[in-house]
Amino acid sequence: MALPSPTLTHTCDIYRPFGAGSPTTTGVSCRLTPTLAAGSGKPTVTALAWTHTLDVQPGVDIRDGCSRTAGANAINVADGDEVRVPAGATRYVVVWVETVGRGSPMQFQRAYLMRHAAAFPDP
Repeated sequence: MALPSPTLTHTCDIYRPFGAGSPTTTGVSCRLTPTLAAGSGKPTVTALAWTHTLDVQPGVDIRDGCSRTAGANAINVADGDEVRVPAGATRYVVVWVETVGRGSPMQFQRAYLMRHAAAFPDP
């Protein structure tokens, strides 16, 4: 069991790697939520930044680009998958992916996204 279908109000396409010419997966049911206040700021070695969250069913292959070098506490941030919501439209980079409710009947995946803009000004 997973998220009830009526809660997944959009579809998205997933591109791997970010900027790929064609999608890896299309028509994925999802729920997009703006969360700018929660993820505000710039990414640092100890914190991540995001503008939206995307909830999808368990088993959807969506990947972040974060890793950690052995023996270090720093987070290495790279581009994860690209997500377009609604399918084929606005572009987002996947910052982080987590499983919510692991082992429960309501288990799902939540991806933390950063909206992509060609010219994103520095504050």
